[in-house]
Amino acid sequence: MTSEKEIKDLVQDFNANHRSKTFAEFLAVLFADKYIEIYLGDSYEEVSTEQISTNYPAVFCGKVVSAFKECLVINSVYVDGRSKKIVPGTLLFINERAIRGLTEINGAGIMEDMFLRSKESLLIKEALIDRK
Repeated sequence: MTSEKEIKDLVQDFNANHRSKTFAEFLAVLFADKYIEIYLGDSYEEVSTEQISTNYPAVFCGKVVSAFKECLVINSVYVDGRSKKIVPGTLLFINERAIRGLTEINGAGIMEDMFLRSKESLLIKEALIDRK
C-alpha cells in the first residue's frame, strides 16, 4: 500500500533533483507494477427511482506499466463478455489531463465509496478530526 510518506519522499526527490516530470510520469513511478483504479469523470450507470437518482462512477482498472510524457500506460483489466471472468492484457493509454481521480487497489476502499455527500463531511470530522 502506498503511504503518505512514500508520496512525500517522491515529491521531495523530484524537487531536489530538479526532475521535471509530468503527472503521468509521477504516477508511473509511484504506482509502478501496482494495480490502480482511474476515474475519468464518467458514469457507467445511472439508476433512477421516482425521488432518487444515483450515478455509479465508471473507472478503468489495471496495473501501471509506464508513462511517456503525459500518457499513462496501464495493463487494463476487464470482464470478459462470455466467461464473465476478470481478464488482464489489454494495454490502455490514458492522457493525464483526462484523469479526475486515481487510487491504488489495495483493499482500503474503492473510488465509489469515496464519493460522499457534503453532509457526510461532519461524520469525517467526528470520526477522524475530533479524535486527536
